[in-house]
Amino acid sequence: MRILNFELKSAQRGWTLEPMALDAFNLLVGVSGAGKTRIVRAIEQVRAVALGGDEAEEPIEAIRGASFAIGFEHDGLTYRWEAELEPRVERGSENHGALHAEEPPLILSERIFQGDRSIVERTSERFLLNGHAIPKLDRAQSAIAVLKEDSLMAPLYKAFSRCIPRAALETLPSHGFQRETRFAMLRGEYQSADDVGADFTLPLHHKAELLQEVFPEAFAEIEEAFQEAFPTVEKLKVQRYYPLGSAQSKELGGAYNMALTAAESGVDSWIFFHDMSSGMQRYLSFLVHLSFAPPGTVVLIDELESSLGVNCLPAVTRFLLSRAPDLQLILTSHHPYIIEQIPPRHWKIVTRKGSRVRVLDAGKLPAMAENRSHVDRFTRLINLPEYEHGVQG
Repeated sequence: MRILNFELKSAQRGWTLEPMALDAFNLLVGVSGAGKTRIVRAIEQVRAVALGGDEAEEPIEAIRGASFAIGFEHDGLTYRWEAELEPRVERGSENHGALHAEEPPLILSERIFQGDRSIVERTSERFLLNGHAIPKLDRAQSAIAVLKEDSLMAPLYKAFSRCIPRAALETLPSHGFQRETRFAMLRGEYQSADDVGADFTLPLHHKAELLQEVFPEAFAEIEEAFQEAFPTVEKLKVQRYYPLGSAQSKELGGAYNMALTAAESGVDSWIFFHDMSSGMQRYLSFLVHLSFAPPGTVVLIDELESSLGVNCLPAVTRFLLSRAPDLQLILTSHHPYIIEQIPPRHWKIVTRKGSRVRVLDAGKLPAMAENRSHVDRFTRLINLPEYEHGVQG
């Protein structure tokens, strides 16, 4: 999947994102309060609506009442999905009360186009699929979710499944739990490191263990990249430990915990993941989840510099730039180093006037032309009137 354009009008105080174009690599920059984080969250929320499911309940509830349109391409085809969502029942409204305790259905209307051809047209009154009327289906879910088994709609469900939200990269469990019997089955299900990378259901430590045990050369690549940022680290290893004891563990199919650990020069014992610095933890999460993610994966990262010390920012930035040809990255940052290292053609300047948010392509601004001589890209950026007056009432 690659998102081509996106627009949204929220029910919350009329917050509106004007149509914005997205490239393969996108660094959202702008003053605090301009709307960078809200853009990333809005994309996550639209993804949640597309996929449905209980685990997406919170982001779906957050986007109720909004209308949006998202254009994207997948497997060589272009699509546009437009939807209007039912608002939640607010306390104090005329619809609020014992007889109206349940929330209304999620979907008010939606349309999906493949190129110029309409493949879904849905209202509360009718449901057309590829021009043919079908029974009205559950309006608690999007057409993409409810028809995910249909051959026409399955590619769209797969496309949105290839979007990694922030939580997947920022949820950093201290360890993982596994059974030896289950691991023996799992290791035969993946034919390559790319297959492991394409399984977004695998938690951090589980994915790392599979790479280490089944595809050691791929794990060695992660180790080498990690050592570039942290030169004192001599080795990475996923270690198993049996907190229940060997006897009870065998009764439970060989139950064990596993965790990423590091051997560091001058330190006698292994450093377990929960004792690593937050910067080490975050960069390891990036490396494990993104090194072998399949082409067309959309990656959302808010405040890239968060928890990362200046010593590892260069390596993190280089790593993400190296993955840019295959992945679509949508990042936000305030950090001068990160902004300096990413070419201006990748910058998207976020501005807000009242509740309306616009995103400007920095590469099209004469002052940011890359062929102009400059000393400091960040200084040039913050002196732009588009940046300096990024939030207006």
